[in-house]
Amino acid sequence: MRRFITFILLLGLFFSCSRDKTVRISGRIENGDSIASIWVNDSIYTFSLDDNDFFSGEVVLEQAGFVTLLHNSLNLFLAPGEDLEIYLNALNFSGSLYFRGSLGGINSYLKEQEVAVFFNKDYYALNESAFVEKMKELIDEKIKLLEAKNFDDSFTSLEKERIRYSIAGKVSYYPISQNRMFPEKNYQAGPLFTNFLSSFSLNNEDLFGTKDYRSFLLDYIYFQGNCNHGKNRNCSNDIADFVLASITNSAIKNFLLTEIVYRYIWENNGLDGADYLLSVFRKECSDTNKIAYMEEVISNWEKLLPGKPAPDFSVVGRDGNMYSLKDFKESYLYITVWATWCVPCKSELPYLNVLQEEYRGKNIKFISIVIDKYHESRRFMGENMDEFTFIDVANEFNENYMIISVPRFVLIGPQGEIVNSNAPRPSGQIKQLLDTLVI
Repeated sequence: MRRFITFILLLGLFFSCSRDKTVRISGRIENGDSIASIWVNDSIYTFSLDDNDFFSGEVVLEQAGFVTLLHNSLNLFLAPGEDLEIYLNALNFSGSLYFRGSLGGINSYLKEQEVAVFFNKDYYALNESAFVEKMKELIDEKIKLLEAKNFDDSFTSLEKERIRYSIAGKVSYYPISQNRMFPEKNYQAGPLFTNFLSSFSLNNEDLFGTKDYRSFLLDYIYFQGNCNHGKNRNCSNDIADFVLASITNSAIKNFLLTEIVYRYIWENNGLDGADYLLSVFRKECSDTNKIAYMEEVISNWEKLLPGKPAPDFSVVGRDGNMYSLKDFKESYLYITVWATWCVPCKSELPYLNVLQEEYRGKNIKFISIVIDKYHESRRFMGENMDEFTFIDVANEFNENYMIISVPRFVLIGPQGEIVNSNAPRPSGQIKQLLDTLVI
């Protein structure tokens, strides 16, 4: 009998410990996606919404800490053995969001912090010394307001650090803002500023779950790389080297390397010039999920390298018929990809008209593909839709050609091969490129 009682006690202790490592999450998300997603310790938990938009589930957590509700990137605080209910309407996120459960009070406070206006852009006009002092004042003020809430010590300690990094994220933009506001001064960060910014650790694992910390990390490493708004095309290589030299936490390093590679590809519409960056990522990233994700992205872009067969596509013309790549074969094809809402796209159209006239009668065709939804495109184009304009009805061209921003221009050869999947704009160096070809 004594053994049986001992077994029951141990069994109860086992289940008690198991429960202590989970957080119960539930709630309702109206007019949103079909799932609720939460970023926890560099993993993503997804919970399906039922027919009435309710969801529930559990998150495994070793210790209390910050996580991110991916809908609107909202900071949440979770603790093992506790529960949190989340209710919101995606059409009025901040106005409808509220929390219940044992963690409801803390997360309501975090929501208040999210919507509170505490930073004035005029602070960037201050001189370096006054700016740094102002940032320290803001940190002190927010910490005093936190302490008045009398939350438990575990949350208060972490929240003090989160507050510091929420301010630090604003600090990173000071040099850029100074040079925008006072270009004649040619501001260079002095020791007061750099020492203050350097006081924030780049390896704070406890805060990795907050968007404030992740944003600070990215802003800081790009500040160190002196990217100067894209003037230095290869600054990503320097940033990668800085990450390897400065980041010791593997999860943070994996996150940053992935972001650097993805941003470079996104900003440059492809892999051109990314050889060193990719070699660093493949050698240093240890997260198998991130590796698999980036290799898929890289593989898709490799299909668009010069000389590769151009992916086929199906688009709708003015006559309502479907057209594919084979309908434009045996000549060069210059494709303008745009959207009806894109102002820079429309500014290229006059240059495109001039380009078409200049190469009229030569072995090259010019078409434009609109990537809006079909009905929106037809409504916008109306009777102005000409024979050279097509609509990407099934989103096929958009996906196969990795259209992540518009305008985008693609040049395909007469044998259906990629010449340049990120060709120059009509207002740019496209004529210089075309003049090197036999057209």
